[in-house]
Amino acid sequence: MEKKFLLIIALVTAVVLSGGVFLFSNSGGSAARIEKTLGAQIQIPHKNFDFKDIKYNGGNVTHAFPIKNNGSKELVLANLSTSCMCTQVYLKKGDEKSPSFGMKGHSAASDWKGVLMPKEEAEVIVVFDPTAHGPQGIGPVERFVSAETNDPDNPYVEFAFNGVVVK
Repeated sequence: MEKKFLLIIALVTAVVLSGGVFLFSNSGGSAARIEKTLGAQIQIPHKNFDFKDIKYNGGNVTHAFPIKNNGSKELVLANLSTSCMCTQVYLKKGDEKSPSFGMKGHSAASDWKGVLMPKEEAEVIVVFDPTAHGPQGIGPVERFVSAETNDPDNPYVEFAFNGVVVK
């Protein structure tokens, strides 16, 4: 009787563990893969921005980092992510907007890719929520957003912003 009980426990444990492995290995997509392309060239006029004072109850603050494809081939951006869940990032090209992305590892990976044709411009839009950390979030902040590109000289780009959350 005791052997039968232990066997049942072992089988139930194996089924539960197998199900967990299956669920976590198929968690909704995979990160976009990017092949480097000679002729793709990202231009970034500025990578840092200071919001100065950010009012805690003033709503989300936004900044647009302009980018341009200065190359002769398509520029591909993918795997946009942020350094904190209080920040979102998306790509805006004309009237088109990409999906909004957050902190890596806190949502399903995405295979989304944005494409800029030669000489085409776009904006990397960052949105910061000063209330995300509650009242204990009052004070200085520094956050980062990043993206991968097919530019062989700039395969990983990072943008930073800072400010001081005030009451």
